[in-house]
Amino acid sequence: MQTKLIGLSIAALAFGMPSAARADASFLQRFDGGWQGSGTVQRDVDPSPRRVSCRVTGSRPTPNRVSITGTCRAAVIVTRRIGADIRYDPASKRFTGTYTGSTKGPAQVSGTQRGDALVLTMIYAVPIYGDRNATMTIRNAGNGQFSLVVTDKVDGADKQTSNVSFSKS
Repeated sequence: MQTKLIGLSIAALAFGMPSAARADASFLQRFDGGWQGSGTVQRDVDPSPRRVSCRVTGSRPTPNRVSITGTCRAAVIVTRRIGADIRYDPASKRFTGTYTGSTKGPAQVSGTQRGDALVLTMIYAVPIYGDRNATMTIRNAGNGQFSLVVTDKVDGADKQTSNVSFSKS
């Protein structure tokens, strides 16, 4: 029996079976519960990034779906609702969904799991920094912390336009 399990494990590694093939509960469960965080957000109309503090709650309405909702605050007077609703499709091994938080409207996201990160292509409703595309990386190593980084082309160069780190609250 043990030899059979070892053989199956080696076969899985040999065929490059990614951890996203399961989208197992252990990865998606990492986002459950309350989180608080801080970081920076660069709006296309501002000359420099704004410091933000955020509170979000993660839940899994179904085993292959994660929903994260909350608010971020910049200074004392600016509060914005943020969220992500992301589904995993075991057949395609891809994640798809919607991100809300941009002043320009919701963005469609799609991508794959790479280790402890979801790497998602974002398509905004309208052009930001000259196009509608960006990359969102949500990294969660399962240690009670996760980060959300958005990278966009600004004047032809890759630039982090959002970088927020969260801890379990």
